[in-house]
Amino acid sequence: MTVFTVKVLIAFAGVALTLGGWFFDAVKKPYTHLFNPHWLPHARYHSALWLFSITLACVASLGLLWGHYPGQDSQLAVWMAAFLPGLFYLSFFPSLLFRSASAWDDGETPFMPVAPQLLVAIIILLVLGGALWLDTHLRQAV
Repeated sequence: MTVFTVKVLIAFAGVALTLGGWFFDAVKKPYTHLFNPHWLPHARYHSALWLFSITLACVASLGLLWGHYPGQDSQLAVWMAAFLPGLFYLSFFPSLLFRSASAWDDGETPFMPVAPQLLVAIIILLVLGGALWLDTHLRQAV
């Protein structure tokens, strides 16, 4: 395993978050989020904020991973690159503490005990944790 592997794992998490967010919140039909005609305009505004925030954070993460700058490949750069998408995946869980909040899309009948995006968040957080664990061990081996 190499630093390249660490970077690929972190980049995967960011790209999956960005593409998944845009697909499930703006493209997939029937519209459940951004273009949902039943949502209030301010709720759609917050959906757009979410999508642009994850996109910008993940572009910054990719820049930290693959950019050329002083401190490139430093532990801080790699950990910040993982933190940016990880922050959004982590936010899935405390959001459920709000009364009447649900991880299920409006109108979707739950077909398993936990909403799929929560399982995806857990898996991606494990991938990010594994990447940071690997990064730490690679640095200790040097």
